This record gives sequence, structure tokens and C-alpha cells, in this order.
Amino acid sequence: MTCIVIPCYNEATRLPVAAFEAYWQQHPEVRFCFVDDGSTDKTRTLLEQLQTTHPAQVEALILPKNQGKAGAVRAGMLHVAKTSQADYVGFLDADLATPLSAIQDLEARLSAQPALDLVMGSRIKYLGTDIRRNPVRHYAGRVIATLISNILKLGVYDTQCGAKLFRRGAVADLFAEPFLSPWLFDVEVLARLIRNYGREEIQQHVAEMPLRQWVEMDDSRIKVSYYFKLWYELYRISRAYR
Repeated sequence: MTCIVIPCYNEATRLPVAAFEAYWQQHPEVRFCFVDDGSTDKTRTLLEQLQTTHPAQVEALILPKNQGKAGAVRAGMLHVAKTSQADYVGFLDADLATPLSAIQDLEARLSAQPALDLVMGSRIKYLGTDIRRNPVRHYAGRVIATLISNILKLGVYDTQCGAKLFRRGAVADLFAEPFLSPWLFDVEVLARLIRNYGREEIQQHVAEMPLRQWVEMDDSRIKVSYYFKLWYELYRISRAYR
């Protein structure tokens, strides 16, 4: 069984409910934990209604105050790892830039390679895939990705894709400590895996998997001003995990 954490902040009018409900009809075995990250709109009401309507597939975890994406994902992952019997636990962004159909692809990769702790979706555009990204964000992202690879000393292409699936047994350790960065926590997860296994062994325990589809949404929650803070956060991460 798989359980997917969906961090939500002020998603009352944006959450693609119809897409989730269509997926639940086709895949009733997959559970979802929607985490309300201290929303100020009616997100909590919406998530509680979904839990009431779809109790076999939906759990609503309500956080009393906003913790940022890293805090919301961490709370959801630890909650699911502790209370669920799911074999795999992962997270996707609420806007479904990564379609729900990717869950089965991520599951298949983990099932095929028992040594893996983590499979990361990767937004690599090539013939046969549908990867739609804003060009400016794409090229800025490639600069950041190169810097991240150098910090981690690991040839990773796309740490920041919001589609990741973990073996449940790895979650408690990887998410035990609060994250330094509200948005770059994916980098910290990899740094913790390196700390656990060493750089020589980590590639046996984590893999990137190109997504078949990823469509960028126009209403990104990351403000442009954050890109000025991002460099300092990368510096803090490099210092903390060296």
C-alpha cells in the first residue's frame, strides 16, 4: 500500500478535487494524507469534507499554525510513517503539476529495486515526455541545480521536483530533524542519506526517475524575493551537512 502526503496552504479554491476523486475511483488502494498548513481560508473545511466523503482514502491532518512547506511535509510524513501500514510513503504538490498517474511509476521503481530508500521524480524533457516549464524558471533552476550538485558532490539533476516516494522504513530517520530551509528541504533529505550511507553507497539507495508529464502552474507560491534568500540557505545547508 502507498500513502501520499499533500501539503496544502490556502488551497480551498485551487485544489483539483475532481482529479483526486477520479484517481481514487481507479486506485482505491492508494491513501492520501492532506496536511492543512495553518491555512487562513476554508482549506481545513474542504479537507475535512474530503475525509468524511472518502474515509477509506483520505485523512486530513490539521496543523494549528503555518510551518511552511518543509514543516507541513515533515509533519505529514512522520504522521503517516507512525500510524499507517503503507509500504511506501511519498509526497506530491497540491496543484498536481506532477499528475497522480506518476505514483504507479514511482511504486514500480521502488518495487523493482529493494535496496532503494527513495525514488525522486525528475523533470527531464526529451522526446515522448510532456514537460512544460517557464523558460526563465527552467534556466534559473539549472543554475541552482548545478550548485546543489556541487554542494552535495552528487550528480543529481533535479532535487526540487515535488514528486518523491520513500520506503516507509526510511522515513522516521530522514524526517526526524526539522529542516533548515522551508523550500530546499529536498536537498537536506539527500544530505541525510549521504550522511547515513556515504557518497560511494548512496546511489544504491536513491534514484531519479524521469517523469512522463509535468506541467508548471502559473500560481507558484515561491515569491521572486525568495531567490535572494536561497543562496544563504544553500550556504547554511552546506555548512550543516559537510
